[in-house]
Amino acid sequence: MVSCKKCNSEKIVKSGIVGGKQRFRCKQCGCHFRLGDNRTNQKIAAKKALCILWYAMGKGSYRMIGKLLQIKHTLVYRWIREFGQTLPKPQILGDIRQIEFDEMWHFVDLKKENYGSLKQLIVVHEKQLPGCLVGAILQRLANSTIR
Repeated sequence: MVSCKKCNSEKIVKSGIVGGKQRFRCKQCGCHFRLGDNRTNQKIAAKKALCILWYAMGKGSYRMIGKLLQIKHTLVYRWIREFGQTLPKPQILGDIRQIEFDEMWHFVDLKKENYGSLKQLIVVHEKQLPGCLVGAILQRLANSTIR
């Protein structure tokens, strides 16, 4: 007799065919399953751990990780999102020593014209202490001169 894989109940009904195999539904817990399903929880847990590790290392996209592990990219996305929701919220420390403005250099170097309030910017660097570099982005005043 067929029993449910989740609750071991014997109140089972047929529920179609998936992948050429009979699918069953448990009337007690509502779980769908098929006999001869070769997936094991250990294999799934190992793939899930690899997905999270590779994504956290910044080594690939959802699609690339899915292709490497031969699973759908949507499943990779779901596993990573579920793991991310279990993590604690990041704490911002009061002793921040460095801030990065992404893509700011492209804006500063290419801005050659004055357009309304977005005027040409001046970048000033000053070395304060060994290992510390301070950069300031300034806006030129209308009555200043360029040397």
